[in-house]
Amino acid sequence: ATVGYTDPHLFDTMSQLALLKLDTFNSQEIANTMWAYATMNHPAPALFFAISKLSLPKLDTFNSQELANTLWAFATLSFPAPELFDSISNLAASKLHTFNAQELTNTIWAYATVYYYYINPQLTKGILQEATQKLESLLSEQIIIILWSMAVSNSIDTESVIPLFSEVSKRYHLSQNHFQLSREALSQLH
Repeated sequence: ATVGYTDPHLFDTMSQLALLKLDTFNSQEIANTMWAYATMNHPAPALFFAISKLSLPKLDTFNSQELANTLWAFATLSFPAPELFDSISNLAASKLHTFNAQELTNTIWAYATVYYYYINPQLTKGILQEATQKLESLLSEQIIIILWSMAVSNSIDTESVIPLFSEVSKRYHLSQNHFQLSREALSQLH
């Protein structure tokens, strides 16, 4: 996927081959496969459906990056997988201390992007706590995406988001009007 080669026929063929070997995939192979298809914006419904089911008993072997990338991939391609999202929500809530800034951001963004009907409150609370503790490592865009995601998912706890709003405000004022956000971050502010 990082090569940028986007031959749909190749990805379709690889999807069919992956389906034959999927039961042998470990957590990294699952996450990398999902990431590749999402990065290339290539839907593979049969593969995503199979992985959403096959991953469930293996989730405890996923590290934070694999969990976040898997959620990100499903959300990026708008593939519904409520059982997988439920299971990851419960598991990730207990592992948030291992998540870096990007993983925190991608995780909550994934839930908000699919307009998920339920997010474990321990997950949203934990993400806010971790984000507050990791403010220095969060990019301004990541803070904005986390805040947007919390708002979209109706997970706003005013007291918990104040440090995040304060940090973005401080960075804006310190930048002396050189504060720039990517198109993606700006689109979250709609």
